[in-house]
Amino acid sequence: MALRVLMYFGILAIGWYISSKGIIHENLMKKISSIQTIILYGLIFIMGVRIGTDEHILASIGQIGIMAGVFALVTAFMSILFVYAAKKKTITDTNITGGKK
Repeated sequence: MALRVLMYFGILAIGWYISSKGIIHENLMKKISSIQTIILYGLIFIMGVRIGTDEHILASIGQIGIMAGVFALVTAFMSILFVYAAKKKTITDTNITGGKK
Protein backbone atom coordinates (compact mmCIF):
# COMPACT_ATOMS: atom_id res chain seq x y z
CA MET A 1 0.00 0.00 0.00
CA ALA A 2 2.74 2.45 0.95
CA LEU A 3 4.62 1.62 -2.23
CA ARG A 4 1.54 2.42 -4.31
CA VAL A 5 1.13 5.81 -2.58
CA LEU A 6 4.79 6.59 -3.16
CA MET A 7 4.35 5.64 -6.81
CA TYR A 8 1.42 8.08 -7.11
CA PHE A 9 3.45 10.88 -5.57
CA GLY A 10 6.37 10.01 -7.85
CA ILE A 11 4.16 10.26 -10.92
CA LEU A 12 2.81 13.57 -9.60
CA ALA A 13 6.35 14.88 -9.08
CA ILE A 14 7.39 13.82 -12.59
CA GLY A 15 4.36 15.62 -14.07
CA TRP A 16 5.14 18.73 -12.05
CA TYR A 17 8.79 18.68 -13.12
CA ILE A 18 8.00 18.19 -16.81
CA SER A 19 5.42 20.98 -16.86
CA SER A 20 7.56 23.40 -14.83
CA LYS A 21 10.47 23.00 -17.26
CA GLY A 22 8.22 23.74 -20.24
CA ILE A 23 8.83 20.34 -21.84
CA ILE A 24 5.12 19.83 -22.54
CA HIS A 25 4.01 21.64 -25.68
CA GLU A 26 1.43 24.42 -25.22
CA ASN A 27 -1.03 22.72 -27.58
CA LEU A 28 -1.02 19.70 -25.28
CA MET A 29 -1.63 21.94 -22.28
CA LYS A 30 -4.78 23.26 -23.97
CA LYS A 31 -6.04 19.68 -24.40
CA ILE A 32 -5.33 18.56 -20.81
CA SER A 33 -8.95 19.03 -19.71
CA SER A 34 -10.23 16.85 -22.54
CA ILE A 35 -7.60 14.21 -21.85
CA GLN A 36 -8.51 14.17 -18.13
CA THR A 37 -12.21 13.79 -18.97
CA ILE A 38 -11.54 10.87 -21.32
CA ILE A 39 -9.36 9.12 -18.73
CA LEU A 40 -11.97 9.74 -16.02
CA TYR A 41 -14.70 8.18 -18.17
CA GLY A 42 -12.42 5.21 -18.79
CA LEU A 43 -11.83 4.74 -15.06
CA ILE A 44 -15.55 4.96 -14.31
CA PHE A 45 -16.23 2.39 -17.05
CA ILE A 46 -13.64 0.02 -15.58
CA MET A 47 -15.14 0.47 -12.11
CA GLY A 48 -18.57 -0.40 -13.53
CA VAL A 49 -17.22 -3.52 -15.20
CA ARG A 50 -15.53 -4.66 -11.98
CA ILE A 51 -18.67 -4.00 -9.93
CA GLY A 52 -20.83 -5.76 -12.51
CA THR A 53 -18.73 -8.90 -12.41
CA ASP A 54 -18.65 -9.13 -8.60
CA GLU A 55 -21.59 -11.27 -7.45
CA HIS A 56 -21.18 -10.21 -3.81
CA ILE A 57 -21.66 -6.54 -4.68
CA LEU A 58 -24.60 -7.27 -6.98
CA ALA A 59 -26.29 -9.28 -4.24
CA SER A 60 -26.04 -6.40 -1.76
CA ILE A 61 -26.63 -3.46 -4.15
CA GLY A 62 -29.90 -2.54 -2.41
CA GLN A 63 -28.23 -2.38 1.00
CA ILE A 64 -25.37 -0.33 -0.44
CA GLY A 65 -27.88 2.10 -1.96
CA ILE A 66 -29.75 2.53 1.32
CA MET A 67 -26.50 3.09 3.21
CA ALA A 68 -25.37 5.65 0.62
CA GLY A 69 -28.70 7.48 0.87
CA VAL A 70 -28.59 7.59 4.67
CA PHE A 71 -24.97 8.76 4.57
CA ALA A 72 -25.85 11.55 2.12
CA LEU A 73 -28.79 12.71 4.23
CA VAL A 74 -26.85 12.65 7.49
CA THR A 75 -23.87 14.54 6.06
CA ALA A 76 -26.14 17.16 4.45
CA PHE A 77 -28.10 17.62 7.69
CA MET A 78 -24.94 17.85 9.80
CA SER A 79 -23.40 20.36 7.38
CA ILE A 80 -26.48 22.57 7.61
CA LEU A 81 -26.52 22.23 11.39
CA PHE A 82 -22.84 23.16 11.78
CA VAL A 83 -23.11 26.13 9.41
CA TYR A 84 -26.17 27.38 11.30
CA ALA A 85 -24.39 26.96 14.65
CA ALA A 86 -21.23 28.63 13.38
CA LYS A 87 -23.25 31.53 11.97
CA LYS A 88 -25.06 32.01 15.29
CA LYS A 89 -21.78 31.84 17.20
CA THR A 90 -19.60 34.07 15.02
CA ILE A 91 -21.79 36.57 13.16
CA THR A 92 -23.40 39.10 15.45
CA ASP A 93 -24.04 41.94 12.97
CA THR A 94 -27.65 41.60 11.83
CA ASN A 95 -27.02 43.65 8.68
CA ILE A 96 -24.73 40.94 7.31
CA THR A 97 -27.28 38.16 7.68
CA GLY A 98 -30.30 40.21 6.68
CA GLY A 99 -31.94 40.15 10.11
CA LYS A 100 -34.01 42.94 11.60
CA LYS A 101 -32.44 45.56 13.84
